[in-house]
Order: sequence, then structure tokens, then C-alpha cells
Amino acid sequence: MLKERIVAFSDKIEAILEELRASVSTFDFSDVGSKRLGILNVFMRLAAARGYAAVTMRSIGAELKIKAPSIYSHFPNGREEITEYCLRWQSRDYAESVLATVQTARNHDELWDALVRNHCKQQLINPNNSLWDMIVASDRVGKFLPPPLRHDMHERLNLFIRLYAAVAEALGFSNSMEKARAVMSLLDCAVIWCDWSTDPKVQTATLTKAVAFSRGVLTSEATQRPQALRTAKVDA
Repeated sequence: MLKERIVAFSDKIEAILEELRASVSTFDFSDVGSKRLGILNVFMRLAAARGYAAVTMRSIGAELKIKAPSIYSHFPNGREEITEYCLRWQSRDYAESVLATVQTARNHDELWDALVRNHCKQQLINPNNSLWDMIVASDRVGKFLPPPLRHDMHERLNLFIRLYAAVAEALGFSNSMEKARAVMSLLDCAVIWCDWSTDPKVQTATLTKAVAFSRGVLTSEATQRPQALRTAKVDA
């Protein structure tokens, strides 16, 4: 259970956070037992290693050492249903990490840095986040996801963009939505421009770099230096 915050952010930020809390509970995962979870984990691992299109019911069965028809007893609608569960599951996990991160911030400056650090860290430690990004991005072109699922995933993505934009706006930056999208794109590709390490000092340096990059985006094309801007800090 999340600890209650003792500070309040702008009305716009609080409204978006309330939407995010509500969205976390919209899909029922109570029926995901150990066998179904095993199938989901194998699907995500294979999709991350081979690409989403290469994963079939047969390849999932081979990894689990069961026949493909057995998988349908857990997911009657097959690959489409597995994909939906995976996307919604991963989306919920990331949303919960964001909501937990919000509890650590005492002001808008700290909130921005905390969101960026969490986003970067989640991308680097959990390859399923990159898989989610890949599937949702590919669907923009291929339109292979069921329309209701496509709508929900794009709405969830838009929530995160709006949250970044609302915080940027609260900090006094212009063009907040455009810059929020740029920061989201930058952090989604964190696996390309940096490496993760078990060394705490390297982790701190990596997340400090992410915050610095994000603030560079915020100040781009600015004619004045907003009062809220400061040197980004990351707790050691």
C-alpha cells in the first residue's frame, strides 16, 4: 500500500495522478495463477529476444515443454489474449512504479527528477518495458492489436506524457507537451545511450545523466532561464 503524501502538487498534476490510480485497477488480474503467469513470462522473454512477430503458440509450448493446445486451456483466445494480458500487466506495473515514485517528491522540482530517474531505471532493469514500447509503436503502423486494447494502451501512454507536461508546466517551462514527448522518447531509448550496472556509483551517475539530459530538453529554445531551473541532483 502506498504511503500517503504530505505535500500537494498543482491541480493538473493531482488530477492526472488520480486518473493513473483509477487506471491501475481497471483490469482484473485475480485469475492469473502460476501456470498462466509462467506462460506470460515466457511470451515476454521470447518476444524480447526474437521479436513479437516471431512468437507463436508452438514456440511458447516448446519453451514450457508442453503442447501448444494445452496453452489454450489457460488462454482460450490464444496469442491475442496473451498479448493483451502482457501489455496490461506491464502497463500496470510501470504505473505502480510511477505512483510509488511520486510519494518521494516534496516539490515540483523533485517530482520531475524522480519521474525521470524512475523512467530511466525501469527501462534499464526491465526489458519488458522496451517490449511494451515496441509492440505499441509497431501497432501504430500495423494496427494488429484489438481496437479496445489499442485505445487503452495509447490512453495510458498519453497519461504519462501529460504527467511530464504538467510537471514541466508547473516548473514554468513553455511548450510543455512537446518537451514531454521528447523526454519520453529519450528515456524510452535509455538502453541505447547508456548501460546499467550493479555498481551503485555507476547507477547514480547514469540516473544523474538522465536527469541532466531531460532538463536540457526543458530549457531548449528558452529565451529566459526559469526561476525553477536548478542543477539536477540525485541522492547518492
